[in-house]
Amino acid sequence: MPAAATKDHYSRYPMALAMRVGAALRRSLAMAGSVVWLGLQVVRATLRLRSDQFGVIYGIVRMQVRFTALDALALTLFTALLMGAITLIEVFGQLSGLGAENYLSHLLAQLVLRELGPLLVGVIVIGRSGTAIAAEMATMKLGGEVDALCAMGVNPLQYLLLPRMLGGMISVFTLIICFDAMALLGGFFVAWLRLPLSLRFFLNALGGAIGGQELAITLLKSLAFGGAIPLLCASFGLRVKSSTTEIPQAVTKAAVASLLMVFIVGALLSVAIYG
Repeated sequence: MPAAATKDHYSRYPMALAMRVGAALRRSLAMAGSVVWLGLQVVRATLRLRSDQFGVIYGIVRMQVRFTALDALALTLFTALLMGAITLIEVFGQLSGLGAENYLSHLLAQLVLRELGPLLVGVIVIGRSGTAIAAEMATMKLGGEVDALCAMGVNPLQYLLLPRMLGGMISVFTLIICFDAMALLGGFFVAWLRLPLSLRFFLNALGGAIGGQELAITLLKSLAFGGAIPLLCASFGLRVKSSTTEIPQAVTKAAVASLLMVFIVGALLSVAIYG
């Protein structure tokens, strides 16, 4: 190959790479914009609810909370117990050589409340409920149920998305509280086995570590994750067009997008509050 042709051949790679990155970024921004638009439409549909619709919405929210929170409670508590114990063992291994064991409770509370609790609960909810919502919406879309709701004069946003978002917010908040409590309990149990630590001292240290910022980050992350996960998963499920083979693809895309959202939103909220 001539030298000029070789140079021209290799000079195309940066341009091709830039085009691919730009196309991927454009698709990502378009997807994010469509999800935000869908969320705004859900808010508008919420403001238009009639009093006779509250009973139906309440029933669906109860079922969503039962599936998302109650059925996942055992898994969440078991994961929290292990993570609390493992986290304290790791922290103890770092602090024991420095003579700073008295800060164990403070560090454990900050790690669990600020990051571990919301992050792991978000992952659990995505794996159990988010994928189920995406598959359910895709099945309903292919089965014509969404069109049937519109034909009957029922707003799909009010009947399908709103209850799942409300149920997600309630469920994630509840699971985060349970996760934090069990993780701190597991941490205390490990500390009690390895250190001359009393329950009163541990609780007093926790009381000093838990403040308004920790409560704010718990509330904000639970509302953000609980509302965004069902919205993202439902939007991917409703994008299927004509084939059942699109359902697993929609579920996979919904799970990946939800995980990415949890990491990005969690990081942004942490930086905004503690940064």
